[in-house]
Amino acid sequence: MSDSGRTRSAVLAWSAVVVILLGVVGLVTYALTHVPTPATVTQTARTSPAVLTTLSTVPTTTFDAVGVTVPGTELVAPQVVDGQPVLTSGGKPEVFVVGAEYCPFCAAERWPLVVALSRFGRFTALHDATSSSSSVFPGTPTFSFAKVRYSSAYLTFTGVELYSSQIGADGTFIRIATLTPAQAALVAHSTGAAGTSSGSAPFVDVAGRLVTTTSAFSPALLADQSQAQIAGDVAALPAGRSTPRSSATPPTGQAIVAAANQLTAGICASTGQQPASVCSSKGVRIADQSLGLPPPPPAG
Repeated sequence: MSDSGRTRSAVLAWSAVVVILLGVVGLVTYALTHVPTPATVTQTARTSPAVLTTLSTVPTTTFDAVGVTVPGTELVAPQVVDGQPVLTSGGKPEVFVVGAEYCPFCAAERWPLVVALSRFGRFTALHDATSSSSSVFPGTPTFSFAKVRYSSAYLTFTGVELYSSQIGADGTFIRIATLTPAQAALVAHSTGAAGTSSGSAPFVDVAGRLVTTTSAFSPALLADQSQAQIAGDVAALPAGRSTPRSSATPPTGQAIVAAANQLTAGICASTGQQPASVCSSKGVRIADQSLGLPPPPPAG
């Protein structure tokens, strides 16, 4: 073969490689951003107003009494992120959460998230959910952030549930959402994962100040209880008392409130320590210290 023939063959071969690579890139991009038409998913009931009211009206004195300590239970603290710009959406700091309705660790983490976010705003639409009955910690009671509605003067909340807890015709959990390319890139930057599978759920980014990729406590603390019972555990925590009601009662309420204090501290770090009534409270200052976040400036 002549030199020109060999050159032409090499060019054609390289062109074919480029075409293949472009095709792979296109498939990856499609997988990250495309959701096939989902199968029908049964919408669960709206969360009881009584439960939401209980979780959104935890007294400051209870947060202060609990701090970040749960006797007999070790909390997994979120990781403080340094040197990153504040994650924003709509001109406000953003709390961004990726979950899956079948995931028990996502189920556990939603409880302190609802409590913490309720200190800065109001949920107007939230639905009941339980984790998969065929997974570890089966049937963990929780909420779904799919079609969630939340309003706040201080922050934006974005919750994405990638999969339902319901099984489709192909025997897998039904895909109900996807991440935008920007969201997928954020998850990948923080976790090294593509952000489209259960391996990246739960993922919580508190305005670029805190990141966590698991629940703050074991879903086992929520086992064999209804939503109302768990909310009751939170409501039953008296101010000035940091121990469970009895040795036979799991410290469920304390774990939820303690984890909520940590999340609150991260939110306060992004809102300019506003509202002051929340961010300057004793419970949040304890969380600041435990996480290594700077405390709010003195009042006045």
